[in-house]
Amino acid sequence: MPKGITNKRKSLLPERNLIKAKAEVKTLQVADMVISANGSKLRFERFAFKSCPSLFHGPRKIDTSKFTDMRRSSFVRQIYSLLSENITSTTASRYETLIKYVRWVDDNDKLNPINGDMFHWDLIDGFMTWCGHQNSKGLLSRPVWGRFRTNISWILKQLNRNQDAKKLPKVTNVLSYTTSHKSLDIEQELKPITKRLFNAYFKLLEHYKSGTTPDRHPLYDKELLEQIAKANGLTGSSKASHFNAFSKAVNTNIGHSNNAIIKVAMMLCYLFTGINTTPLARMRISDVNFKEIQGGKYILDSIKGRANHQEQDNALGFSKHAKNFMESWIHVAKSMSNGDSDSLLFPYYTKNGEIKSYSEIGRSPHQSINTLLVRLGFPKITPSILRKTKMDALFQVSESVYLVSMSANNSIKAISSQYLHGTPGEHQSRLNAAMDAKFSNAKGIDINTAVEEAKYRHSNILDHYEYESLRQGANRTNEARTPLGIRCNDNKQGALKTINRVLECIDVDLDSNEEACTSFLDCFKCEHHSLVSDVTDIWLMMSFEETLQELEITPAINSMPPVKINALLNTIEAILREFREKSPDNYRQASELQKQSSHPLYSSSYSLNDLHEVFS
Repeated sequence: MPKGITNKRKSLLPERNLIKAKAEVKTLQVADMVISANGSKLRFERFAFKSCPSLFHGPRKIDTSKFTDMRRSSFVRQIYSLLSENITSTTASRYETLIKYVRWVDDNDKLNPINGDMFHWDLIDGFMTWCGHQNSKGLLSRPVWGRFRTNISWILKQLNRNQDAKKLPKVTNVLSYTTSHKSLDIEQELKPITKRLFNAYFKLLEHYKSGTTPDRHPLYDKELLEQIAKANGLTGSSKASHFNAFSKAVNTNIGHSNNAIIKVAMMLCYLFTGINTTPLARMRISDVNFKEIQGGKYILDSIKGRANHQEQDNALGFSKHAKNFMESWIHVAKSMSNGDSDSLLFPYYTKNGEIKSYSEIGRSPHQSINTLLVRLGFPKITPSILRKTKMDALFQVSESVYLVSMSANNSIKAISSQYLHGTPGEHQSRLNAAMDAKFSNAKGIDINTAVEEAKYRHSNILDHYEYESLRQGANRTNEARTPLGIRCNDNKQGALKTINRVLECIDVDLDSNEEACTSFLDCFKCEHHSLVSDVTDIWLMMSFEETLQELEITPAINSMPPVKINALLNTIEAILREFREKSPDNYRQASELQKQSSHPLYSSSYSLNDLHEVFS
């Protein structure tokens, strides 16, 4: 190179993960080959003996001299090397599949490793054929058979035997036999859990900032625990354990003090994103970026090399409230790491303060939190359950299999099989309404009245935020609030055609811009109505109910049939009860307004009659 000219090209350096270490330390003793996954110890020494027997009875190890040693230490080292390389939530499943496979080989006296190969194709093919026979006899479920195939396929691919993996027989129609996760009820389960987790997070945050440790986990609720203990008949030591679990959860003699707030933060992150434990546990502080997708809505922009350049499943997105929580947690995580942005976002601390990843220790952070939630009478939370909840809610709002499949990163065929007949929540609601109506009818209530009352007792009551979210992106030009306190989503629909025909008969010609449905007494039967627990809506309905009751006892000015009045009153009473349960604060405010005076639309009992004559 001529003098004075510098080379501006950067030298190409190999990445660290491509450089093979000078020496690799391998576990030599088969008895020491143990890995942790999903909170369990996976002991590879079992594979050394015939039929892979259990080696421990509780904490005590069984004398292995009575087991038959199969002289296959090289095979044990092979599978240990495969499974210990990258421990994930599926490692335990692969381990159990191998147990089942090796037992099948050992228990069949005619079978032995072929040319010293425990994974010879003839053995693999024979095992899959046996699984098919077991399934046809009803001794092995199709989902388990499918899981065996998936795990064996993974093992063959790790051994660079992709062609053999392709030859594995297909296990069809697995979804039809799979019991999917049940979604959470948004009102009765998801919202109360979220509220308690946020409360626990902020209380633990105060302790972290002050350098103190709480006596009990902030999820502790004495009154609720007493109710659960009484309902389950817990007494003595069982009841004591029921309460002591909340002290154990923050006991620094058992674990590190940082873990309590980290676990709650991860649970909240599950709620907002639905990301699985393994990718979430591997995220670094520097991986977190927020991408605004539309006004006040964000998603995690977390496509990173550490995740093999795969986009994280965070399709739930973030609201500004959730973004504030994440920023709060990032501040805590940086504090724990002394400002190192390359540290884990959700680390696990050993008792002596060593930092590990939850994916590395093979333990799920939600296990200990779920133990506490169950003691409080709540269901467990996992990323899978939360994604199922999201999909059910999305389908119920959109009724679009395509949108749900896009959001779930799944095929339309797989999603349509789940939602062909609606969501489980809808079925349950309809079943409850039917049983409710039948019970009311048995007590002597007219069947039509019983059906209407049950219908609205089990209908979806929305709060203001839910209604705005539901209507987001829709044409809202023709929305209206009716005199009954019901929202009309489109007043150009409903009974408009009937009203126009009546107006034509009396030679009244309306401009198309003035056309609107005014048959407000029929709103309950119209598909375009929504019930929103807003203060004004509740106040309007209370005023309507009170005026209707006055009208009922004033026959001289009443032009409505008594049957119609009774039906309306029963329906409104049922809806008001739902309003009170949905939004007690708004219901209380509306009640105060009603005590002071009725809504201006109902200044007297004549008001309703006038409205009825003008608008019906």
